[in-house]
Amino acid sequence: MNKTISITLFLFFSINNFIISQSLNTFNLSEMRDDIDTLVKSIEDTHINPYYKYSKTDFYSDVRVLKKQLKYPLNTVDFYLLIQPLIAKLEDGHTDIKPPIHLYNQSNPAVLPYIIKLSPSKPYIISSQYSLPLSKQLPDGAEIISINNVPARKIVNDIINLNTGETRAFRADFGANYFDFYLQSLYKTNGTYRISYLHNNRKKDVIIKGIPQQEFSKLLKHYNDSASNTPSPENVYYSLKLLPEIKTALFDFRSFEDLDRFNVFIDSAFAVIKKNEIKNIIIDIRKNSGGDSDIGDEFIQYLAKTPFRQYDKVIEKHSRLLKKRLLDHRIGKILTKEDSIFLNKSEGLLDTEVYEDIPLKNTPFRFDGNVYVLTSSYTFSSAADFAQCIKHYKLGKIIGEETGGLIVSYGDIVTSHLPHTQLVFTISSKLYYNIGADKNDWNGVNPDLKIPADKAMDYALKLIHFIPNH
Repeated sequence: MNKTISITLFLFFSINNFIISQSLNTFNLSEMRDDIDTLVKSIEDTHINPYYKYSKTDFYSDVRVLKKQLKYPLNTVDFYLLIQPLIAKLEDGHTDIKPPIHLYNQSNPAVLPYIIKLSPSKPYIISSQYSLPLSKQLPDGAEIISINNVPARKIVNDIINLNTGETRAFRADFGANYFDFYLQSLYKTNGTYRISYLHNNRKKDVIIKGIPQQEFSKLLKHYNDSASNTPSPENVYYSLKLLPEIKTALFDFRSFEDLDRFNVFIDSAFAVIKKNEIKNIIIDIRKNSGGDSDIGDEFIQYLAKTPFRQYDKVIEKHSRLLKKRLLDHRIGKILTKEDSIFLNKSEGLLDTEVYEDIPLKNTPFRFDGNVYVLTSSYTFSSAADFAQCIKHYKLGKIIGEETGGLIVSYGDIVTSHLPHTQLVFTISSKLYYNIGADKNDWNGVNPDLKIPADKAMDYALKLIHFIPNH
């Protein structure tokens, strides 16, 4: 790198760091304490049992300690870093404060241009390369030992403490999505990363200059468009790929989003599967953190042999925020009789709904071959529910890791924001019991074949190769 570029990057990151610190509003002690009180009250009013893992006594003690730590005004990001570990102790992935990424991104912050995998156990941080024309200073599969003299173990533990979820593995995996934000917010890396790493049993050190986020996003989009010769589609939640030589179809299923679009996709996908006489399906939900469970129902329609259900029962707590959510969804519409009954129920009331089996639809494309579902610690919420349904009805084999989402779990979020900092938070309003779960089954979906997530696809393909005539 020549001297001119070095000076330019130094000035960019110096100015950038100044902008980050100067552009955020600060809040006085009274405002921050009021935000804390609002959050605690909202959780207790909305959640069925927020203290199912962490006792109310300990939580209240932590709240008192937190308030005493408020000595001077803080900006939104620093207040988030202070309060989020408190919420993470509740161990509910749906009860959360969203990191203020929109504020952070306003300054066009630096990006460490590598794909990062975090784990609560050693190796804590593994990097892999983007398929981009960038300097490959970190080799594929490098184990990062430290960044700017901060040990990898501390980095991962700090990130876990800033993410909610039922398992530490899920919290680490999910936290990797905001790795650059955490590095800057916690350790003030300012676009310069002094990294020690291990590769092929050799320890090396390297200094990497980050890339401005907007420049990196353009580079990534341009490369993806060039590689496929077509513009990158927006919101690619699910896709289908055929391997006709082994009569196999691969579903890359990233999110349970957009039901209308999914219904069109899934019907055409199974039409293609039938036309090509596919005998094996691999459904990859290793990077799927959930969404709309109705999408799971629609997918299972093409796999099930008998009527089915994903849930045995759900318990719902009526609250002000839950009623507000209904009213927000009904803006511009006439309230139904059922809406009025719901809105008139007392706040704090618990209702239990027992689910009935969903009848099978008539379809010429129902699949009767082998099904393999790939899971990881990142598989959460509706994605984990989908995997549990597949396993319970023996519709396929689960291959990979225990899911981050549990088979008895809280969910169905309501969303609000704090009055002063405007931080957005979500709270679970229901308790779900998945099909086949007992009341004390606070665990994820255990795979039929336990394999590290990054090896699950290869394992499934090897299984298929050993099937006579595939």
